[in-house]
Amino acid sequence: MSYRIDTELFGPYENFSHIIIDDATQKAVVIDPAWDADYIIERLERLGVTLDAIWLTHGHHDHTNAVDALRAKLPVPIYASQIEIDFIKNEPSALLSKVFLPLPEDVQGFHDGDQLSVGNTHVKIIHTPGHSSGSVCFELTDDLITGDTIFINGCGRADLPGSNPGDLYESLRKIVKTVPHHVTLHTGHAYGPSDTATLASQIENNPYLKRANRQEFLAYRMNH
Repeated sequence: MSYRIDTELFGPYENFSHIIIDDATQKAVVIDPAWDADYIIERLERLGVTLDAIWLTHGHHDHTNAVDALRAKLPVPIYASQIEIDFIKNEPSALLSKVFLPLPEDVQGFHDGDQLSVGNTHVKIIHTPGHSSGSVCFELTDDLITGDTIFINGCGRADLPGSNPGDLYESLRKIVKTVPHHVTLHTGHAYGPSDTATLASQIENNPYLKRANRQEFLAYRMNH
């Protein structure tokens, strides 16, 4: 199983745009399409790959606002956490409007521990609530796409609709305990001192991963 991750930085919020490419089939998945669908299509053409699906780490607008435009030109399936799908459907629109956009009616849900595939490349879903109730990470053999759960030397906000700082603490503990430490982290935004880092290095250097306990984490998260 051989794959690569193509990443480019763009958008007003310094988003990292990740495309997972299966080398054997040249099929690709776009993670969190935002800001410019035409630009994403140009990237796919430049890479010489075929879009197979769209996967979302979470439903915030800065990770989803190009979904409809992209699918209008490349009508592929879209997948997101079932928890996130249900939250967006069931919460009052006034609460969600500044943070979330509606997801397509045909969005398909996945759950913690599920396996998705792009070509011959298999990807594990890790439910990591905290930044949003349905946030997930995508675990590959040597890489972890983290969305806004972890940044390099940082972590996601926990003061938005659907956020929960206690859940975020537990999600970070879960990653440290269950994900191999050699993996490279690919985050949702360029908010750190480097574009990527290994989980091992973040365990040593990320202040949010170094908090001794839940209480210490909560105090640190809500003051930084």
